[in-house]
Amino acid sequence: MKLRCQIALLASAGIAGLASPLFAQQAAQQSVQPPAAAGPADIIVTAQRRAENLQDVPLAISVVDDRQLAASNITTIADIQFLTPGVNFNSNFGGGFNVRGVGTQSLLVTAEQSVGLVIDGVIQGLPEVSFAGPSYQSLTDIERIEVLKGPQGTLFGKNSSAGVIQIITKNPRLRERTMDATLSYGTDNEVKASATLNIPLGANAALRVNGIMQRRDGFVENRYNGRDLWGYQRYGVRAKLLFEPNDTLSFLLTGEYRRLKDDANGLWTLRNCGSGFSTFNPCALVAPYGIVAGPNNLATAVEGENYTRQTNKSVSLEATLETGIGTLTSITAFRDLLQPIAVDTDATPTRTYSYNQNISGGKQFSQEVRLNGDSGILTYTLGAFYYRATPFQKGINGGTLSYLPDSSDKILSTTAIGPGAGAGYPVDVRAKVKSWALFGQLEAEVVPGLTLIAGGRYTNDRVKQTIGYFDVGFICQTSYAFGEPCHPATGIPDPTTARTKADKFTYKLTARYDLTSRINVYVSYARGYKGPMISYPKGQPQEAVRPETSESWEAGIKSTLLDGLMTFNADIFKVKYNDFQGQQRIGTPPVYYYTTTNAGGLETKGVEADLSIRPTPRMQIAGSLAYIPTKFTEFAVQCYDQYTNPATPIGQCTYIQPGLPAGAPAQFNAAGYPLIYSPKWTYTLRGDYSIPVGNAMSLALHADWNYRSSTYGVVADKNSINKGYGLLNGQISFGREDGGWTVALFSRNLLDKYYIAGIFRTPFDAGAYGTTPLSTLGYSNIPTIDSGRTIGIKLDVSFGG
Repeated sequence: MKLRCQIALLASAGIAGLASPLFAQQAAQQSVQPPAAAGPADIIVTAQRRAENLQDVPLAISVVDDRQLAASNITTIADIQFLTPGVNFNSNFGGGFNVRGVGTQSLLVTAEQSVGLVIDGVIQGLPEVSFAGPSYQSLTDIERIEVLKGPQGTLFGKNSSAGVIQIITKNPRLRERTMDATLSYGTDNEVKASATLNIPLGANAALRVNGIMQRRDGFVENRYNGRDLWGYQRYGVRAKLLFEPNDTLSFLLTGEYRRLKDDANGLWTLRNCGSGFSTFNPCALVAPYGIVAGPNNLATAVEGENYTRQTNKSVSLEATLETGIGTLTSITAFRDLLQPIAVDTDATPTRTYSYNQNISGGKQFSQEVRLNGDSGILTYTLGAFYYRATPFQKGINGGTLSYLPDSSDKILSTTAIGPGAGAGYPVDVRAKVKSWALFGQLEAEVVPGLTLIAGGRYTNDRVKQTIGYFDVGFICQTSYAFGEPCHPATGIPDPTTARTKADKFTYKLTARYDLTSRINVYVSYARGYKGPMISYPKGQPQEAVRPETSESWEAGIKSTLLDGLMTFNADIFKVKYNDFQGQQRIGTPPVYYYTTTNAGGLETKGVEADLSIRPTPRMQIAGSLAYIPTKFTEFAVQCYDQYTNPATPIGQCTYIQPGLPAGAPAQFNAAGYPLIYSPKWTYTLRGDYSIPVGNAMSLALHADWNYRSSTYGVVADKNSINKGYGLLNGQISFGREDGGWTVALFSRNLLDKYYIAGIFRTPFDAGAYGTTPLSTLGYSNIPTIDSGRTIGIKLDVSFGG
C-alpha cells in the first residue's frame, strides 16, 4: 500500500512537472485578480431543468459549489449532509439519503430511493446496498451540488418523492488549455490526489479528463488478526468530449469508470450486551481479546471476510439543438454496476454466521428528450423519459449457527429470501424494471409580478422479478445439524416469478409573487409518487409492494438585499406520505429477516432558513437552519415486549399491519414516533475571509460548524437513540490570488468530537422467544471514519486559462 501511495505521489508530481512548460506561456499572460466580488445572489441552478438564478426559482434549494467542497475537505459525497441542513445519510442496511427526514431503506433489488440522485442529468436508478456507501462517493471535478427539497416528481421522475440531489460536474471549455491538480495528505495516511486536463481540439471541440485516487488506513482494530478495518481505496477517471459544430448544435459525450475497495463493509462494534442465543454470546466470545462493549468501542474480533468491491462504468451522450421553438435536449445514458460484498455477521471469531457473501448490481439504460422554450408570456418544458434496468442479487449466507463445530466442512444456510428459503440453497434474484413517462411544465406571468406554474407527469411502471436457487455443495439446510439430509429430497426449489405494475399522474401547482424586484414569495402544492416493488419474505411467496404516494404543501420567501450582497431565504412545508414503503426486521429470535412492506404513513413538516452575506469582497458569512419534527402516522413494527429492555410498551402489541405474511408475530403501531436518521434540528455556520499579503499573494481562512440533534436508528426503539453532536472544520491556505498555486493546512472534526453513524440491534444477540428470565437485546455501533480529528496538508496547482 505504501508503494501505491508513493507511485501516486510521484505520478501527480510528474504530471505537474510535464504540464508546467506546456502552460507556462499562458500562465504568464494571466492578469492577477482578487477573488470575485460577486454577491451570493449570483448562483445559477438547473432545478427546473433550465438555467435560472437561484433566487428566481420558487423552490427550497441548497447549493454547495466547488469552492465550498474544496474548503470543507469532505472525502465522500455522502458528507454533504454536514454542509446542508435537512439532508442526512443512512449508512445502515440498504439506506441512502434522507431529505426532510424521508428516505428509503430497503435491501430489495427492485427498490428505489425516495431521494433521487441525478449526475449530469442522468438518474442513478440502480439500488446500492453496500454498507461502505454508494459508488459515487469519490466524484470529483464538481461544479456544484443542488439539493432540491420536497417532492420533485414532475420534472425528475418517480424516484424523487422526497427530493433530488443533483450533482453537476464541470464541462470542457472551448479554446482553453488548462490543468488543475490537488494532492493532500492527512491523518491515518489519508491521501487524496486528483488531476484535471482541459484540452482544446480545434476551435469547436474540447476534451476534459479527470482522474482521482483516494485512500486511508482503517481505524477499527480487528484483534483477531491484528489488522485495522474500515480503510478504503477509491479510484476513478472521467472523460468529457464537447463538440459544437455551430452556434445551434452541441454534443457532450461522457465516459466514467469508478472503483471502490474497502476492508470492512460497515462492520459494526458491540455497544450493549444481550442474551445471545443458545451457546452463542457475542460479548463473551470477544472478551478474551480485551474487547468491552460500549458506546466508544472501536475494536472487534472477527475471522470472516469483510469487504466491498464496487465497480461502476457509465457512458452518456447529451445533444442540444437550438430550434425556432426552443432548446431541444436529448440525454442517452448507460450504466453498469457490480458490487461484491462480504460481512462477518456474527461479529465474533467463530464461524457462527461468518459466511455472508453477495454480489449485486445491474445495468440500466435511460433516454430523456426535453424541449425548453418560451412564447410571449409563456415559458414551457415538455419531455419524455424511458428507463430500463436489470438489477440482481446473488448471495451465499450461512454459518455453523452454533449447532455445528467450527471445524465442520459444512455450514447451515440462513438464506431468508423467497419461498425456498428453508431448503438450504443460496439464492439468485433477477429483476427487470421498465418505466416511461411524459411530463411538462408551463410558467406564465399572468399579471405584473404574479407568476403561475403548473406541471404534470404521467408515469407507467412495470416490474418483474424471478427468484432462483443453486447448490454450492458446502451449505445445507438448518435441520442438517439434527440428523436430516443436507437438502430436502425434493431438490433445488423451482424458480418463482412475480410481476407488478402501476401508473400514476402526478402534478405540482405553484404561484410566485414579486413583492419587489429583489424579494418574492411563493406557495406550492404537489402530489408525489414512488413506484411499486416486489418483496420476498422468508418462506413466503413473493409479494407486491404498492406505490408510495405523497401530498405536499410549501410556502417560502426569497430575498436579495444590500445590492445583491445578502440573501435570506426561508420556507415552511408539510408533506404526508401514504403506503410508505418501509423496511423492518421480523421473525422469532434468534432468527430474523428483513422485508419491505407498505408499512403505513408518515408526516414531515418544518421550517428552513438560509442566510448569506458578503460584507466585503474578501469575506463571506453564511448560515442555514432546519427544524423538521417528523412522525409516523402508521408504522407496524415487531414487538419486543418480552425483553428486559423493551423497545415498545408492554401490552400494546396488538396491531397487525395488512399485507404481512400469514403467521407474522404481534406488532406495535409506531404512530407518533419520529423517522429514523432524522434529526429534529440541524444547522450550519460558515465563514470565509481572505487577506492580501503582497506580491499577488493572499492568506485565506475558512471555518464551518454543523450540528444535528439526536436520531433514532431503529423505528420506535428508544435504545437506538444516537445523541446529537456538532463538528468543526477549518482550513488556512496561502497562495497566489490568481489560483496558480495554493498550500493549505486543514482539519476535519477539529475539536476531536467522537460520534457514530447509528445504532442497531446486534444480530444473534436477542436470546430466545419467551424465555424466563426475560431475554435482553444487544445493540451495536456503526462507526464513522471522521469520529476523530483529521489534520492534513494540501497542495493545489493550476496552469493555463
